[in-house]
Amino acid sequence: MKPLGICINLLSQKRTGPGDGMDFTDYLKKNGIPYESIDCYSSDIISKLSDYSGIFWWYSHYVVADKTEAQHILDIASKMGLKVYPDHNTAWHFDDKIAEMYAFQSVNAPIPKSWVFYRQKECEEWLKNEAAYPIVGKLKNGSGSTNVKILRDKKQALAYCKRMFSKGYDSSPSLIYKTYSKVQSTRDWKTFVSRFKKIPNFLKARSHAKRLGRECDYCYFQEFVENDGYDLKVAVVGDKLGYFARHTRKADFRASGSGDFYYDRDLMTEQIIKDAFRVADALGVQCMGFDFVVDKKTGQGLIIEMCHGFDQHAVYEAGGYFDRECIWHSEPLNVSEEIVKNMYRDFVCKG
Repeated sequence: MKPLGICINLLSQKRTGPGDGMDFTDYLKKNGIPYESIDCYSSDIISKLSDYSGIFWWYSHYVVADKTEAQHILDIASKMGLKVYPDHNTAWHFDDKIAEMYAFQSVNAPIPKSWVFYRQKECEEWLKNEAAYPIVGKLKNGSGSTNVKILRDKKQALAYCKRMFSKGYDSSPSLIYKTYSKVQSTRDWKTFVSRFKKIPNFLKARSHAKRLGRECDYCYFQEFVENDGYDLKVAVVGDKLGYFARHTRKADFRASGSGDFYYDRDLMTEQIIKDAFRVADALGVQCMGFDFVVDKKTGQGLIIEMCHGFDQHAVYEAGGYFDRECIWHSEPLNVSEEIVKNMYRDFVCKG
């Protein structure tokens, strides 16, 4: 068997797995799956692809080359017969909330009402005559609740629209907001110290993100869904579903990026579990983390966003997973290992 290529991204942070907090190389070793670290940005990468059986690549939404070329390289590798992660279905919408909206709408996913405008006049007319406030304005890119604004009235919304169709907004993460976010969601000194130590990595990522340019010439809005102080990260990989809950920040409606995780299986309703599996199947993804918010008025779980990159360690810490029948299994879910097992099942069974 040809070795599996694990891309070491030399342009951003070096990673060994397709997500945060987990490493699947122990599983590869245990099952006799050979692998090598490779540089997918080498000038001869296409000619080298035939040396490998597949490629796993965690790439960043803060690096220009990653955003523009990484998935193209993986798509070419797939066309050449390699197993790849993430594949096209899993990542074509990566870090593009409008693309995610289109994908959700195509499979009738449970999502908040959403609107996108590419012409200023149409947007302004809608804001003046049809919009129900408050609404949420979002840039296409960004993670951890960055680039998400609540627009409480027509005046705020029209000002937001005017700016989006003129100079736009810098999409790189704000140091001020990041600091505010972490302080608001920090509940003990140990957590504060741990987060403080991550500041250099954040500043490095932010310096890369500054090169991505400004977002402009569109407006994307979502219906404001009042939550009950939390949201859910729901991770689907194959026939297993993991989760963790996140408290919203103080005096804020946003939970993503707070890092304030907790676990309460009663929050995971049958509707949420079934919808997550259904949407993942309909989109044909290898693995996906869905952000669910539960409408405080109706109790319905709605998908706000999705991304194949999420905190896998937090999913593991839940101590188990749900199957497709909504039955809980008290065995920690190692997402990275599940991805490898699902892709290399035939090889593992023969080994």
